[in-house]
Amino acid sequence: MFGYVMPRTEELSSEERDRYQALYCGLCRALGRRFGQRCRVSLTYDMVFLAMILGSLYEPQEAAGCKRCAPHPLKAHRYVRSECIDYAADMTVALVYHKCLDDWNDDRNAAARAYAQLIGAPYRVVRERHPRACAAIEEGLADIGRIERAAATGPAEGEPVLDEAANRFGTLLGEVFAYRDDFWAEGLRTVGAKLGKLVYIMDAALDADDDRASGSYNPLVACGVRPEDVREDLQFLAADAAAAFERLPLERDLRLMRSVLYAGIWQKYCAKEAKKKEGRESGRG
Repeated sequence: MFGYVMPRTEELSSEERDRYQALYCGLCRALGRRFGQRCRVSLTYDMVFLAMILGSLYEPQEAAGCKRCAPHPLKAHRYVRSECIDYAADMTVALVYHKCLDDWNDDRNAAARAYAQLIGAPYRVVRERHPRACAAIEEGLADIGRIERAAATGPAEGEPVLDEAANRFGTLLGEVFAYRDDFWAEGLRTVGAKLGKLVYIMDAALDADDDRASGSYNPLVACGVRPEDVREDLQFLAADAAAAFERLPLERDLRLMRSVLYAGIWQKYCAKEAKKKEGRESGRG
């Protein structure tokens, strides 16, 4: 999910930061335990949010531990293990595998292709475990690829094309969030869909200047939409995602998750805006 879905740690208590780190380490260990050390490179903060929301909703039994690991050989770190963390590990592999394939297809990124080949066997294991979610990822990214290629080569259609691709990514992520086919599935789909659309457009806005300079594909650039033109849209999308989240009966890790949705997702965006402002002010000086 592009590395935006993380808490604003400055606003958290030391206990909350420790809890988040234990979840993060738990996800890292789940990747290694289920798929081997090569898949621990796939670790991102984004999937910790998925583990938190599912863990808060379904309240599975958690096991805790404290061990050293290869990235931290000198100091033992606390970690948490649960079935929801294991599911988040599986979805990490699925999403990273297809992102690598996408990077290869779009930019001929040899490193991305090599890593996709490296985790191809783990992905096939994940696909056997979660055929519905993996099919949604495959079909969704294929549709997005067609939408983006049409926007890049055909007449510019502006925001409708951007909305179509962003909505499709939201639908894809909604299926990833729908952990089980049960009473909570629709609410989780809605949270995932709203969050997916938000991060798709935010990622495009943050990368627009660099992609325009390098000639890499960017949906905003292809549609002739300036990054500053979507700020209000991002605010509405963030509000929609938060509203869908608040409709779920969540208690465990609630402050952590609210830190993600109300502040954390804006950290990279605000940092980029601050850097632009600094550049303009230094230019005038």
